[in-house]
Amino acid sequence: MSDVVIIGGGQAGSMVAINLRKQKFKGSISIVTEEASYPYQRPPLSKGFLTGKIKTENLFFKSKDYYEKNNITVLLKNRVTKLDTKRQEVTLEDRSNIKYKKLVITTGSKLNKITSKEDKKIIYLNSVSKAIELKKQLKECKSIGIIGAGFIGLEVAATAKKMGLKTTVFEAEKRIMQRSASREIAHFLRSYHEKRGVDFKLKTIANKIDPTDKAIDIYLSDGTIVNPDFVVIGVGVKAESGIAKNAGIKCNNGILVDVNCQTSDPNVYAAGDCVNYYFSRYDTRQRLESVQNAIDQAAVVSSSIMGEPIAYDSVPWFWSDQYDLKFQIAGLSQDSDLIVIRGNKEESKFSVCHFKENKLCAVECVNDQKTFMLGKKLIETKSDITPEAMENTQTNLKDWR
Repeated sequence: MSDVVIIGGGQAGSMVAINLRKQKFKGSISIVTEEASYPYQRPPLSKGFLTGKIKTENLFFKSKDYYEKNNITVLLKNRVTKLDTKRQEVTLEDRSNIKYKKLVITTGSKLNKITSKEDKKIIYLNSVSKAIELKKQLKECKSIGIIGAGFIGLEVAATAKKMGLKTTVFEAEKRIMQRSASREIAHFLRSYHEKRGVDFKLKTIANKIDPTDKAIDIYLSDGTIVNPDFVVIGVGVKAESGIAKNAGIKCNNGILVDVNCQTSDPNVYAAGDCVNYYFSRYDTRQRLESVQNAIDQAAVVSSSIMGEPIAYDSVPWFWSDQYDLKFQIAGLSQDSDLIVIRGNKEESKFSVCHFKENKLCAVECVNDQKTFMLGKKLIETKSDITPEAMENTQTNLKDWR
């Protein structure tokens, strides 16, 4: 029996447990994770960890001693195979059962895989062990193929190019970052990479991937075959919501939760990448894959369990490090109807500002921390700042909060 059982040992799951102890929760807490390691940060795996700026020991949220001292049981290399909401019980892979009073599902996301073949030269960057293997390949190899031009693909491309590897990125869509950034940002980033020697193959699908003794054969949709020393695949993820769906909890592109991150079962909460949440400020449901989303929803869950519910109304934000560029996004821009540029693209310091019905709804910032921070605040307060004022670099954004 555990008062709170948390399925998943990523950012959201670990933060729920940590928050509960900070909020003086006295009951027992158990985290069930398939990982062999205690909960750690994943975003640095494609950023600072690859470049050596972040050491392995600095990835972990807390030490093993912390969990032991705070009576948080972490069940490593364990998987929940069944959830029985009526009995309030989970079944583990070893057929043991744990009863709960409150359950938190933080199972994150699962990879979209384009090949079932396993080889050290085929890397999906979703764990610290894979990141360690990637670091080794980057040091030992002379060329890399990257399938997928999203955040992870471009971050890996930047690191590989800085380390001197011949770097080619294959993308099925007609432009890079099709799902995660505007055309303006995508065009700028592509040009920035190309000037540093990265080769892009757009509207190109990898139909088949075959490891050979010394390299990888990638059979492309245009009929050509390329042979990089190894390949990194980052073609997106989908919600890992099967355990909830099989238990009868309502799901639709993720686990459906209310403003307090409660599922359709009153004793079950969910947070992080596996969650489909209604954002009232955008009048839409979204499933977000971001650190901020996981941290904020974890705080909502722990407060709900403590009987002090708070609504989740944060402005989503994301970031990416590529070369000497700090790329940051605040807000959601998908439905914007007007774009203005603040700053100078030629100086690699600018922001793409999105408006919907004359309301600022998102900012995409390149090396422009000030606009990112103040723009995020303007979105939070639903400021009446005009597109003209946002575009004018002489405007003091603080005056519009």
